[in-house]
Amino acid sequence: MTEFSTIDKPSIHCAYFPQCSGCAFQENVIHPPIWDEVQSFFKNTATLITGSTIHWRTRSKLAVRGSVENPQIGLFKQGTHDVVSIPHCPLHHPYINRAYQTVQEGMIRSKIIPYDEHTITGAIRYLQFAVERRNRKIQLAVVINRKGRDPQIDKFVKQLYTSGQFQGIWINVQPGSTNRILGDTWYLAEGEPYLTDTVGGIELFLHPACFAQAHLELFEKILSSIKESLLPQEKVVEYYAGVGVIGLTCVSKSEQVLCTEINPFASECFSLSRLKLPMPLQKKIHYLSGDAGALTHLIDEATVVIVDPPRKGLDPALLHKLCQASHLKQIIYLSCGFYSFQKECEQLLEHGWEVEKAEGYLLFPGSNHVEVLCILRKK
Repeated sequence: MTEFSTIDKPSIHCAYFPQCSGCAFQENVIHPPIWDEVQSFFKNTATLITGSTIHWRTRSKLAVRGSVENPQIGLFKQGTHDVVSIPHCPLHHPYINRAYQTVQEGMIRSKIIPYDEHTITGAIRYLQFAVERRNRKIQLAVVINRKGRDPQIDKFVKQLYTSGQFQGIWINVQPGSTNRILGDTWYLAEGEPYLTDTVGGIELFLHPACFAQAHLELFEKILSSIKESLLPQEKVVEYYAGVGVIGLTCVSKSEQVLCTEINPFASECFSLSRLKLPMPLQKKIHYLSGDAGALTHLIDEATVVIVDPPRKGLDPALLHKLCQASHLKQIIYLSCGFYSFQKECEQLLEHGWEVEKAEGYLLFPGSNHVEVLCILRKK
């Protein structure tokens, strides 16, 4: 059940546009320019599926800059590292905007120094907000420019938690000069360790280091379409599985499912979700940690492959294996980078695959981006 507005409008009226780089345009957002290219590639057979254009974003990473008296929390201006504060972003879920105000006021009250990338000083670099819909609370991750714990930050976080708005608050340690948003070291400062949510009928557990979709309304439609298109009672292997939500959704229709993912924090989240399944389904789904390019041999035992790679596309070894695997019956490709998908799909078509169904999902209204779901079958 979604608790935010289901609003499908052609325009977004944002006071921060065009200074904020979060949106590329404001008018006719339900038909981004890239969709014409997608339609051309699929010979006008693809369907564009839209949903909420405001209040849809349930996850957000925001940079922190500015001064003690006036911390700037938001996104960079286009082509710069100057932060535009966005306290009332119309795309953000209302719970994120509410928590934003609480954090900003808390920083001022606690005299927290924002990060300065020129001098590599300051305490807080980024903030990550994620909505836990069932409890109407936020999982907050505070990225700090420190090598370990900081008493001032710990006190600040404790005061934030007493507001009652936060499900859990994590600290991510990321010291020094780097363009990476998140570091490798995490510790739970306050509250519960995992955000929990029900998506597509699956109870999910999410560590803040794990990827999750921000437009849950549309993501549930993607899950439904994948399950509907999936060949029944086949052996499925899923690459780039994250916490395994696609595989967990499909296991009831499959003979067996194996999910693979390189993120070390995703395995435990998957295990917790798996335990919520009925025992017969638990026995049919498993998880393997590792890099997709090193696990291509798993295709030898599968009849269906599901891939959901990053924007750069598939690992070359995996793409090669998919092109050569004559025994496969179906490939389900969920792409967040159309241009890499286009090149890879062309190779698959050259090796005997054909497009059975193609859909586009407007997961980021206001941006020139469309998530593509493509179902491929052997000729």
